[in-house]
Amino acid sequence: MNTTLSLRYIDSSDLEFLDLIENDSTLWRHSNTTEPYSKKVLTEYIKNAKEDITTAGQVRFVLIDSKMNRLGLVDLFDYKKNHSRAAIGIVILDKWRRNGYAKKGLQLVEKIAFENIHLHQLYAGISFDNKPSLKLFKSVGYLETGVKKDWNFYKNEFHDEIMVQKTLHA
Repeated sequence: MNTTLSLRYIDSSDLEFLDLIENDSTLWRHSNTTEPYSKKVLTEYIKNAKEDITTAGQVRFVLIDSKMNRLGLVDLFDYKKNHSRAAIGIVILDKWRRNGYAKKGLQLVEKIAFENIHLHQLYAGISFDNKPSLKLFKSVGYLETGVKKDWNFYKNEFHDEIMVQKTLHA
């Protein structure tokens, strides 16, 4: 991959992009979303997304390439200052997948998390059947640390969720 990638904060120009991702029902089981978001709700979200992670408990970045194509979103959420940790999530639009962009996106947000926010740990919960995501996180040093049994309900049955973690000195 020779493309230069970067992260930027979400802004009002991203409404259609955010709508495309948030209202893609095929992704809902990974984010525990159960119904579509209205454009009004998404507009309000973007308006409030300018808050610092220490205030909002989360921050969302748009992953872009050198041509300003929006490739996906990378989130830090469930921020816990007293424990110096946050959850991490990433989604790449289908047409941009399998190009190494998710790996680079994770590495970029880790740099922010560890160097700027001074977190000690990042973690993610990954559906047991989401093998590409599990492979991605392991490829950048996340360790599988546990399994939440029957954690998520979709496709009319309960499914396990795998917990992965990465600490600053891992």
